[in-house]
Amino acid sequence: MSKINIEVKIPGNAKTYDFQVDDRMKVGTAKKEIMSAIADFEGYNIFNGTKDIAICSVELEGLIEDGESFHTVGIKNGSQLVIV
Repeated sequence: MSKINIEVKIPGNAKTYDFQVDDRMKVGTAKKEIMSAIADFEGYNIFNGTKDIAICSVELEGLIEDGESFHTVGIKNGSQLVIV
């Protein structure tokens, strides 16, 4: 296990956030933690009422499934992700 730094972009509020995650963590677990951390930081839940939230990789040019780990799909230190 190792920690990786990722950049998460949110088009809905035009902001970018930096996170450190375990590279073996499941994307779905990380997504929940990231969404919660952003809501805490912003003081409101920007994802409220949204059912289908997906994480996309800029480098891989596609969606990442919730059941995959960052390591498995090739997300590395410095990768850029977008939550849509």
